[in-house]
Amino acid sequence: MSSVVALKENLSQSEIPWRAVLFVIAILALLLTGYVASMTGWSNFSLAPSDLIGYWFSFDENNMTHQILETLRAPRAYAGLMIGACLAVAGLLMQGLTRNALASPSILGINAGAACFMAFAAIGVPIISEINPIVNAVLGALLSGVAVMMLGGFFSARSHPLRLVLAGIAISALLLGLTRAALILADDMAYSVLHWLTGSLASVDKQQWSQLCLPALVGLVVAMGLARNLNLLALGEDVAVGLGSNVRRTRLITGITIVLLAGTCVAIAGPIGFIGLLVPHLVRPMVGHNYHVLIPCSALTGAALVVWSDALSRAIAFPTETPVGVLTALIGTPCFILVAMRSS
Repeated sequence: MSSVVALKENLSQSEIPWRAVLFVIAILALLLTGYVASMTGWSNFSLAPSDLIGYWFSFDENNMTHQILETLRAPRAYAGLMIGACLAVAGLLMQGLTRNALASPSILGINAGAACFMAFAAIGVPIISEINPIVNAVLGALLSGVAVMMLGGFFSARSHPLRLVLAGIAISALLLGLTRAALILADDMAYSVLHWLTGSLASVDKQQWSQLCLPALVGLVVAMGLARNLNLLALGEDVAVGLGSNVRRTRLITGITIVLLAGTCVAIAGPIGFIGLLVPHLVRPMVGHNYHVLIPCSALTGAALVVWSDALSRAIAFPTETPVGVLTALIGTPCFILVAMRSS
């Protein structure tokens, strides 16, 4: 009876509650503010809002300010927005897929797998170093994710959320050891690889933004298409099958989407942790459990969080830049502890 009531509640939410509309408006305003902050933030070359308006609506190739925006500031801001959205949606999908409140790409080893393969490519490991960075990171994320799922008993009928988390911790520790070994062999590249492994947007340029844009957009669009099936899956497999949902296909497509979103982000900015864990827990109390609303709101919240963290990362120890992954870890670690305590 409770499943039927929950189903009616999910299906009756075709009209977005007014509080969800207000929440989306607030997040859009926050995104705009954060975007401006990231473009005009702490720097020896400050930019005014009028410069941004001129860049957006009347770009001039001979204008040095417009060139700086085009080659440095804009790609970094765009990448921050896209990476935050992708990581947040990947965490939301993973929590829905595993029905585990502690699941996220960083906790279940997906980020660690992508980072490990990227580190191997940096030191010139044969075959791996010759693959496209996006493909390389997605492949590492896929292999580590499958290993965690198998060790955690996700494909068995008697899987337990704690077992899945422990498997993720074990695989992440193994991959972290391999990544550190790669750093030892990197010699003169060790510092740059280590800085990247903390999660940073400092080196994002126009070329990397163009590499990130397409796969990230594909992942986000596919995630939106999974909203209905995830709503049904949240009611239990038996109810979902009874209502015509193909559970196996939903799990497969959701898993591939998670790997694509997380792996693409790691290839560009390194393993930025805790976004996928934290954002869904911030959004659910405000907009409910309907994935048609959860997915876009999580994407907006994650984008805002990463952009603001990136803006603050340049102010903490200016002119030295603090990696954005450090700030997200400082925010996410106590939140992870609170979530774990609530779950227990």
